[in-house]
Amino acid sequence: MDDHLIVSEGVQQLLSSEFSVAGIFDVPQKALEFVRSNHVDMLVVDYMMPQMNGIEFFLKCRELKPEIRGIMLSMVDEVGLVKRCLKAGFQGFLLKNVDKTELSTAIRKIMQGHTYVSAEFTHRLLEPEESGLFTERELQVLRLIVKEKTNRQIADELNISERTVETYRKNLFRKANTNNVVGLVKFAIAGNLIDG
Repeated sequence: MDDHLIVSEGVQQLLSSEFSVAGIFDVPQKALEFVRSNHVDMLVVDYMMPQMNGIEFFLKCRELKPEIRGIMLSMVDEVGLVKRCLKAGFQGFLLKNVDKTELSTAIRKIMQGHTYVSAEFTHRLLEPEESGLFTERELQVLRLIVKEKTNRQIADELNISERTVETYRKNLFRKANTNNVVGLVKFAIAGNLIDG
């Protein structure tokens, strides 16, 4: 399940020689309908999708089929997102640059009842609890963006320059893997960073 069909087709090609791929989808609602009416062992899900993010989608699938397993594929290289995915019930987290060998290994491990996370995250997950995906200042800017404040208003309220606000805004979009405020708000709500 990916919002870019070409990515989904690439994943399908990686997996089809070793596993049975039941279907590929670029629209969450179509994928949900498929899960509702078909036997599916595992989902390979992208974080950024239209209408909902990958965590929301997976949770809806788990409501339909509690036994279903999931791997998150993401371009977001943030340990905070990995933790949220695992907390939501995903058994795996891989970056989108994963190769066939690692993806196959992850699927086999998960089907055996294990959890699999990309090697670059494993040591970071064992480190002491971090403050989160965003810094405290980024969270302040985020909450003001959600309140539809302009860069000038945010700058005045936080006693920083508009240029600094713009830098924070770009960092927020990058970390949330989105390019618009709607995507940022959805990401923040999913991560319990703001009130929904």
